[in-house]
Amino acid sequence: MEKVEDILKDILKGKDIRITRQREEILKIVYETGRPVTAKKVYTILRKKLPDIRLSTIYRNLNLLEEKDVLRKIELNVDNKESSFEFFQGEHHHHLVCIRCHEIIPLDCPLAKYEEKLQRETNYTIVDHKIKVYGICPECKKKCKT
Repeated sequence: MEKVEDILKDILKGKDIRITRQREEILKIVYETGRPVTAKKVYTILRKKLPDIRLSTIYRNLNLLEEKDVLRKIELNVDNKESSFEFFQGEHHHHLVCIRCHEIIPLDCPLAKYEEKLQRETNYTIVDHKIKVYGICPECKKKCKT
């Protein structure tokens, strides 16, 4: 079985991105987190391994990885102040976000048939759509009641 580090190196090589320790570690954090993460969260985690790393380095690398279609940048926060990043694996999905703890649950897209109908009716070529659903997760609801 291939190690995570080898898989991530292959991804970088496949996208013609120079492999650096910083990029490997950033990508590993996003991969292992398994959910969208902000640059600040990556920075907080990575400073334990690389204490001299700068937040600007994190942003620069996350943006490069997004430009090369390794990561996808998404706006999930209610206030839209900070972008999150997740692995881009070609699948289209949406997100359900808790407005209290910011838990994020991926959602399958229910709009494929509607998108086809909309294209037929308007002759538009639909290139993208985004749905963000906000609510309060069961754990936060329990906390509010106590």
